[in-house]
Amino acid sequence: MLLKRYGCIAVLILMQGIVLSSMAQDLPIKRCATMELLKNSLEKDQALKERYEQDLLRIQQLAAERASNPGAREMATPVYIPVVFHIVLPDPTQVTDKMIDDQMKVWNTDFAGLNADSVNIPAAFKPLFGHSKIQFVLAKRTPDNLPTTGIERTVTTQTSFSATNHNVKHATTGGANSWGSSKYLNVWICTLSNGVLGYSTFPTSAAAADQGIVIYSVTLPGGSLAGYNDGRTLTHESGHYFFLYHIWGDDDGACTGSDGVNDTPNQSDASAGCHTGVVTDACTTTAPGIMYQNYMDYSSDGCMALFTLLQVNRMETALNNYRISLTTSNGAVSPLKDVDAQVLSIDNPVNRVCDTKFQPVITLRNYGSLPLTAVDIYASVDGGTPVQTHWTGSLASLATASVQLNAVTTGATGSHSVKIQVATPNGVTDMNGVNDTLSKSFVYPVAIAPPLTEGFEADVFPPANWDIINADNSYTWERVTGVAKTGAASMVVRNFSYTQNGQTDYLRLPQLAIADADSAFLTFQVAAAIQTNAGTLLNSWDTLQVLVSTDCGSTFTSLYKKWGGTLATRSGITTTSFIPAANEWRKDSVNLTPYINKGPVMIAFANSTGNENIVYVDDINLYKKSVNPNLEKEGWLITPNPSNGPVTVQFKTTPVNLKGISLFSSNGQKIAEKIISNTPATLYPFNLGSYASGVYIIKLVYSDHTVSRKIIKK
Repeated sequence: MLLKRYGCIAVLILMQGIVLSSMAQDLPIKRCATMELLKNSLEKDQALKERYEQDLLRIQQLAAERASNPGAREMATPVYIPVVFHIVLPDPTQVTDKMIDDQMKVWNTDFAGLNADSVNIPAAFKPLFGHSKIQFVLAKRTPDNLPTTGIERTVTTQTSFSATNHNVKHATTGGANSWGSSKYLNVWICTLSNGVLGYSTFPTSAAAADQGIVIYSVTLPGGSLAGYNDGRTLTHESGHYFFLYHIWGDDDGACTGSDGVNDTPNQSDASAGCHTGVVTDACTTTAPGIMYQNYMDYSSDGCMALFTLLQVNRMETALNNYRISLTTSNGAVSPLKDVDAQVLSIDNPVNRVCDTKFQPVITLRNYGSLPLTAVDIYASVDGGTPVQTHWTGSLASLATASVQLNAVTTGATGSHSVKIQVATPNGVTDMNGVNDTLSKSFVYPVAIAPPLTEGFEADVFPPANWDIINADNSYTWERVTGVAKTGAASMVVRNFSYTQNGQTDYLRLPQLAIADADSAFLTFQVAAAIQTNAGTLLNSWDTLQVLVSTDCGSTFTSLYKKWGGTLATRSGITTTSFIPAANEWRKDSVNLTPYINKGPVMIAFANSTGNENIVYVDDINLYKKSVNPNLEKEGWLITPNPSNGPVTVQFKTTPVNLKGISLFSSNGQKIAEKIISNTPATLYPFNLGSYASGVYIIKLVYSDHTVSRKIIKK
């Protein structure tokens, strides 16, 4: 038959009297929605449509060339394709491992042409019976190079998935992400809506992340859909995956369509149920009739029995030209050797160190199949002499342990690199040297002294000597322009955009040395909003903290913590992305005085998301104050003295038992007085501007004594 045009879309056959037992409504079966999906995809993307039309012509030509060369037509040995099954159901355990194993047997047997029911193929069609060398094996290695059974179970809240989109193939829409279509044949098992049993992508009809096959769980061997629970829905959809079309050409009975394969009879429409004997139709009116036994027809599972020789040729041509990377994939090769120690991560240092010596911390993983009981670990800085740590313990296969290593020396301040290497696991040579070594860059910074100001006006973020800890590699602190308390920029965390609660992101200030001061403070401007009523109980709130560490970030103390209504600067709730008005900023302050002369100090802003709204921070100012030596000595001071007018009586600490402060002229006349309340302050202003130049007296009146001091008015 002639190649049909890409635009001819399959008729969706309505089969009377057969309904899905697991569905709430009596919906007729739609054996396959591959062509419906193809139509939707091509209508939305003109460029895809043009490329796909070219590939249809190309596969037809390539298959014809291969068919004309008997030597090239036959694969010498079987080709094994790694397969991962993504079971996406509210209860994915309903699909058992045995059901998957049984499906694999049916699938491979059908492709190899070793199916027992091939005896039912009519004599006229037996010379056309094809035997493919394509075979399928469960994946043994994940994309992250971890062992797997090739069966991934995902709990979803979706009751069903549509065949007109790719939602089941993405975690963000309730499905499971592809493992990478260049290395795995991805098969999604789920509940499909509208009676659809399965669908597939053709080799070039979808993006890489959407490539694969989707089948309804009830079609697996042992499934609940009688007549369609022998596993041949997957066989049928695999044909599409390797560029086969439906045997009747999807032409609505016109007899002008084609499946592009010359050894399948012309057929007016899809078969239904289970025919017997010779069946003819308007397109094939004489014996041997239509090939209703073909896997690319719509017969029930028990009546399907074959791919033809040229269908096999077309599938193997598609494999060799469009899915060739599957043949060299290591997805079906176990990643584990018997003895293999791995440096999984370097957990300390985290971007920086605070001293010339530090102890690296690593996560050690047993990547071997045998228990790991001992390993030598070497750490070196900047290519220097390695420092050895001998670890002993007991790690089961794939188990991990946090290991603190012996101290190494950094040397001078500046940028450095630490290299960690493991060797002789269990006293023998490591069988997989690829994962033995890991390196990490870090900085030994010079601790700076206050003042430190930052308004985020420069384009570089984070600013020099600042760093970000973003453990989940998702949204984190970033610079934003057009929203600021002052200037044109501020920093922000977009909690509004998070999909999960609880992630904490740290923005760490430069290493600080606060010394030679009597007090120190951190001030900043903050703006925040919430989208949940502030009185809601047990809600997860966006939380902003200011943390301090004196041990280089190993532990932190919270000096400031606000969340929910206490953090918000806009009243009420905001359900859209928050942009603060000029009056929706608040200046907050943190007392750092206890950390004066405590050595290097690390300050960090920490945002823990509650998926509420956006948090902005601007105008960070870290400063210290020193007390006037006379104030330090006497406990109180009059400044300035002499004065042109304004003077301030200043106390080092809040005065105790102070009842009043009086101002007298030189002849003893009281000209001003301040009565002290029960909450005394440390600053009391007076103004001599309206008085004549000369000497005046300030008198402090306590409950049990008085203190006087002269002041000169210029």
